[in-house]
Amino acid sequence: MDKVWLVASGKGGTGKSSLVVNLGAALAMEGLRVVVVDLSVGLRCLDLCLGLDDRVLFDVMDVMSGNCRPNDAMLRHSAIETLWLLPAAQNRSMDQVNEKSLKALCSQLAEEFDLVLLDCPPGLEPIPLRAAAVAGRGILVTTTEATAIRDTERMMAEFTAKGLTDLYLVINRFCSEHLKNDLIPTETEIADSIGIPLLGTIPEDEAVTLATLRCEPLLIRQPTTPAGRVFTALARRLPGKDFL
Repeated sequence: MDKVWLVASGKGGTGKSSLVVNLGAALAMEGLRVVVVDLSVGLRCLDLCLGLDDRVLFDVMDVMSGNCRPNDAMLRHSAIETLWLLPAAQNRSMDQVNEKSLKALCSQLAEEFDLVLLDCPPGLEPIPLRAAAVAGRGILVTTTEATAIRDTERMMAEFTAKGLTDLYLVINRFCSEHLKNDLIPTETEIADSIGIPLLGTIPEDEAVTLATLRCEPLLIRQPTTPAGRVFTALARRLPGKDFL
């Protein structure tokens, strides 16, 4: 499914969910209908990141188990009208997310939305691997830490084995001062090591942290910060938008 994008990371702490929130916001602000699906079952977070936590009545597991329709569970962002969230379940097991029900859900969402972003839990848990069998494209998020890079290499290999080969890399929290002091590899070296095309590099930016503390996408108040400009650029150059 070309409209369905998986977003994953080899380890926690890469800022993956922040990327999903801000990329989703940037795409919606470009005029696309976007739904973000939180697949961190048991550790729901995107409702907080988007300031929607007080509106959650149903969740993705309710939809996949047939307890409600997708439209009953989805929440529209108040400031970005074409951005929607399908929240994760807070008190369910990851094992309850099976490939068949996830594929059926994504097929439904792809009929209604221009893009579906699946925010997967970090690591090689069952959910990212099942999502890899459903998604048409994927973004792997890493930082410049050696452990994050190595875990991303492993995740890329596992996704490729699942048949998901249209993968792109985003390097998050890139510090140019560390690069000047030869403390981290270059962007090219990281991308070459992992073996997938580099979609973009998000610089370390305090404004992202402040937006997270405010429970809102960065682009609502500070679209022109260094990270804000990159999120907008990522949305504009996202591969496959020609099918929309």
